[in-house]
Amino acid sequence: MIKIAVTGLRGIPAKWGGIENHCENLYSRLAKIGYDITIYSRSYYTPKGLCGHKGLKIKSLPTLNLKYTDALFHTFFSVLHILLTKPDIVHIHGIGPSFFSWLPRIFRPNMRVFFTCHGLDWQRKKWPRWASRLIYLGELCAILFAQYHIVVSKDLKEYFNSSYGINPSYIPNGISPVFPSAPNLIRKWGLSPRNYFLCVCRMVPEKRVEDVINAYLLKPRKSRLVIAGDNAAAGSYMKGLSHLAGNNPFVIFTGYQTGAVLAELFSNAIAFISASELEGLPITLLEALSYGIMCATSNIISHQELMYGIYGLTFPVGDTKAISDCMDVVEAMPEQAHNEFRQQAIPIVLKKYNWDDACMAHDNLYKESLEY
Repeated sequence: MIKIAVTGLRGIPAKWGGIENHCENLYSRLAKIGYDITIYSRSYYTPKGLCGHKGLKIKSLPTLNLKYTDALFHTFFSVLHILLTKPDIVHIHGIGPSFFSWLPRIFRPNMRVFFTCHGLDWQRKKWPRWASRLIYLGELCAILFAQYHIVVSKDLKEYFNSSYGINPSYIPNGISPVFPSAPNLIRKWGLSPRNYFLCVCRMVPEKRVEDVINAYLLKPRKSRLVIAGDNAAAGSYMKGLSHLAGNNPFVIFTGYQTGAVLAELFSNAIAFISASELEGLPITLLEALSYGIMCATSNIISHQELMYGIYGLTFPVGDTKAISDCMDVVEAMPEQAHNEFRQQAIPIVLKKYNWDDACMAHDNLYKESLEY
């Protein structure tokens, strides 16, 4: 049985964050086909005392839960533990955590080191210059020391190819078939079918949620604006968004949602809006497309990649007037246009972005690395 240690993420079960959702979906499938997988989790993220989930072992380790030290300290402690337990493979997710990829290469030369890039984290606005440089150094370490490189988008594949002359494996995030839910739980916010725009994301500056709020407030509208998401480390950004919305009762902050509530939010929205300026391969947009709701997205390459062949709406990054115009178009759309979008989007995303395919691709790479 192949033993794999996974680090770099916050942990599972996934509460928030694309990497956490990616790992839970991927590794639970790999566990079903016979892998022995340990997920290294940050002690504040995983429920106390939880040692297993969906066939996966969970090893909870402490960290310094501060904005600039969280990922690095936890990954360091994880890698030290991994060196002692000697799995066949260590798989590091994220650029910053890959700063420690040299440790297993030096102290456990028979151990295979994998790296998955979910986005160019050193470009994120939240980091001061020194932290950004440190994360970028993690990228360089991943290139130098990881033997196998994986990216979740074609844009990232092109970046690593042009910047470093390497050819990483492209294995995109997946999505599972979904079934629309009637609006029961979400009625507490006054929501009903087709009466609100929806934003779902982690509340960090590069998501540019303020652009969506400003666009919404440019004129009176029939639809409400629902913003679902949170980020404990971004209190000032959240406060700024709340201040921007003022006392407008039609701008609704639901906080982080999952499960049945999130399913209802996606099922009944008139449109999904993402104004982000930086993404890897956004799982929230994949989720929106899997429900077949109209999507209006900023014109970054990651969005264009997902929307290829799907005729949604697009706008330049930071252009609130263009976002407002998209809202106008959506509100004026006949029901037939929404139905046509749904019939077009769902089969495309389910065919191109499939967790079972991602599982098999990782299975092949892992076995190839160990010459199974």
